[in-house]
Amino acid sequence: MDLITQFPLGDDIAVTLLVLGVLAVAALVAGAVVPSRLQRDEDSDEVDDDLGRRLGRQLTASGSLVLWVGLPAMVLLYLVPGSTDDRILRSAMMLVGLLIGPFAAWRGLAVQLAALGVDAERRPALIARLGALTVTGALGIAILPVVVLVWFVHASGASALMALAAGAAISALAIRVTAAPLDTAASAAGVLVGTDEHEIEADDPGNLGAAHLRTARMYRRGAALSADLVALTTAAAAVGILLGVPVLAGEGILVVLLGLGVAMLAAGAVALVPHLGDAGRERGALRLGGLIPAVLGGIGMVVAAALWLPSAYKNLRFAQVGMETFTDQAVAGPDPLPREQLLPQIEQAGADMGEMVSYTDDSRDAGALLDVVGLYTVSPSTVVAGALGLGVVVALAALLLLDRTGNRQGGTVLRAARTSRTGGALGTLAGLGSSALLAAGALSLLLLVAAVLSVLSAGVPGLALLLLVHVGLGALVVGVSCAGSLMAPTLADRPGTERGLRDAAAGSATGPRAVLLLAATAVALPALLPVVTALQGAPRAATLWEDRALHALTPLSLPVLAGVGLGAVTVLLVTASLLDGSRRLGASAVVETRAAFLEKRSAVNFDELSETVRRAVLPAMVVVVAMPLVAAFGLGPAALPGFILGAVLSAAALGLWSLGAGATLASASAIIGHGRYGGAGSWGHSGALGGAVLTAALRSAIGSVALPLMLTSSLVSALMVSSAVGMFTDDTSAFLRWGIAVVALVIALTCWVVAATAPEVDLEDGEREIAKPLFSRPDEEPTDSLDAMDWEVEDEGAEPLTASKPARSTRSQSSQDPDGSAEQDGSARSKRVTAGSGRKRRGKKRK
Repeated sequence: MDLITQFPLGDDIAVTLLVLGVLAVAALVAGAVVPSRLQRDEDSDEVDDDLGRRLGRQLTASGSLVLWVGLPAMVLLYLVPGSTDDRILRSAMMLVGLLIGPFAAWRGLAVQLAALGVDAERRPALIARLGALTVTGALGIAILPVVVLVWFVHASGASALMALAAGAAISALAIRVTAAPLDTAASAAGVLVGTDEHEIEADDPGNLGAAHLRTARMYRRGAALSADLVALTTAAAAVGILLGVPVLAGEGILVVLLGLGVAMLAAGAVALVPHLGDAGRERGALRLGGLIPAVLGGIGMVVAAALWLPSAYKNLRFAQVGMETFTDQAVAGPDPLPREQLLPQIEQAGADMGEMVSYTDDSRDAGALLDVVGLYTVSPSTVVAGALGLGVVVALAALLLLDRTGNRQGGTVLRAARTSRTGGALGTLAGLGSSALLAAGALSLLLLVAAVLSVLSAGVPGLALLLLVHVGLGALVVGVSCAGSLMAPTLADRPGTERGLRDAAAGSATGPRAVLLLAATAVALPALLPVVTALQGAPRAATLWEDRALHALTPLSLPVLAGVGLGAVTVLLVTASLLDGSRRLGASAVVETRAAFLEKRSAVNFDELSETVRRAVLPAMVVVVAMPLVAAFGLGPAALPGFILGAVLSAAALGLWSLGAGATLASASAIIGHGRYGGAGSWGHSGALGGAVLTAALRSAIGSVALPLMLTSSLVSALMVSSAVGMFTDDTSAFLRWGIAVVALVIALTCWVVAATAPEVDLEDGEREIAKPLFSRPDEEPTDSLDAMDWEVEDEGAEPLTASKPARSTRSQSSQDPDGSAEQDGSARSKRVTAGSGRKRRGKKRK
């Protein structure tokens, strides 16, 4: 009991830490035991001998990329100013963060492999349980080091937590960028060649790309998702404690622990809610299985915050975190003063706030004094509970909004499917337009929350940004409550599953992933505060231009504007790098798969894929880590706030857009393949398949990468701002500072050149004997009915077509819609077809 009663932060925080530690350990133990105990279907044809080897090679490629980029970043972090103990602790925690990302990915793959062998009849019942197992395991991996660090280091471990979160974000980024080319290569082999050219379903064992599609999906849904959850959870804990202690004292730690505990309990409660429904209501049941834990968890978290936290600001635990005295000269003067001594004056100033504001200027000292007075006018329990509740409400709204993009019976998907009949480009355009509107709506919700928080925080910037972190914690609770929806595509969107459940599960993960992206945005933006605080507290520089590069934080400042542009450029450079790598690997996959079909091989191997992936995605990793150095040392430290804003908002907008577009076009192609709007093999189906591959590549290149990208950019900027400020104020040569930025650019450019000059498949016109079967469609002899037809009407009364031999092109047969009405487009078809000619088939159907 002494361990709890004598804990410096309070016995309630000690109990919370112990409970969180027990829950984290229990989740890790369950994740190790349950997958090995699952009864497997030994006759399943989805578990091939090479699956584990392919997943292992991909995870190894990600791990090596983590070491190549993460270890140099750890060395640079050691050079950041601070005591030797602080430097060692920061570097050690970054190393832990670099390691827990691949560990979480490996554990997520273990659950995916266990789910792959489950019998088809047992899959629906295991959706909730395996989803809860995946999410709670990732949360446990993230929470355990946070608990240990807070227990031993207390409130002074915020910088170490930031290093832990930065390492986890870098490892998650490495896993995501290596998954992007793999996704495109698998889609090119399985969809473009197997389904579009040979009319074989993507999951059919006869499709030579089916095995690689399965590998890419498992890696994306298991490894990458788990790493994302670890990065988001550690970032929320680190930024919440870093901003919370200076504003809410000991309660700043308590609120973060409360949010993490509720997230763990909500994710575990998912296992108790069955994701089953009657025929035709599977989607509603699946959605309800996530909404119930989200609503209950959100209400419980808001009520706990309202009852647990004090209602008066003066009752916070200041002494437990070393804040019993005022040390800021703007408030206390030259000598520190106890809070109790200044409390009557602060309360009096708060009562006369209007008069006080009118007599102060815009200087830094005046702002600090107003912030202190403003903080004593708010109720911590009210504003914190309100922020957590706003996070839950916004996340639920975004969940329902983005969930429409994957609904195969919704208007968004059906519009894209219908438009695909006029051409693949127009169908893709319809999907991109609809998803852009929904993404704008989701992002607008976050902007609306920012406006509300500015009122709740009484105008105090530090409190407003802290409340934004609490909004992210509320959204995190909703995101992890949808654990069943995140696991549903793995278990239900597979052969052997009933059509209704498979359609319901296909796009169910889009909404929860969008919620996690919004939560990451709410967590990444508040990293502005430590950067701005370091800039405001810096002494004046020696020259005017250096001082402006250090202190000019107005919207008209060129360093700030340049930082915003550099942040947006960083997102575009990452997208361009990943799309170019995806193009190279996708082209190689298409050629290799076509050759395998021509040679009648039973499988197609991409043995060199892992090495090629590392080379293709290395520039994206280096750009994300190097650009904060370019902003700080090249443009000036004042560019860092703009850089964070540009990178975070650009990644959030493009990420939400591409996530929705990928889900829309994938569902549209499935709708057509099931028989509507022309059915499989029609022009509409071919166009929708091309659009699905295109938007899937965009989703992998930016939609999935956006979360770790924004976290890495903001956390690295916050960690290295003190080094940049120090070099601008200690008479360090300007050429040395610019040299650091130039070296960072040279390293990024070198990696880009190495990736761009990698060998790729030859797509030029070569020998006819080789090029024609690989790059041309098979010839078909025209049918007798087409040769014998005379489409020219000699006499007005002559019949151009006999009833016994109706004219129909192979690709444009009348399709039967599910409601039984056949399309009447014979007149339009007669205008397209000339005598003795017809549209060639896209590929001979595999026998």
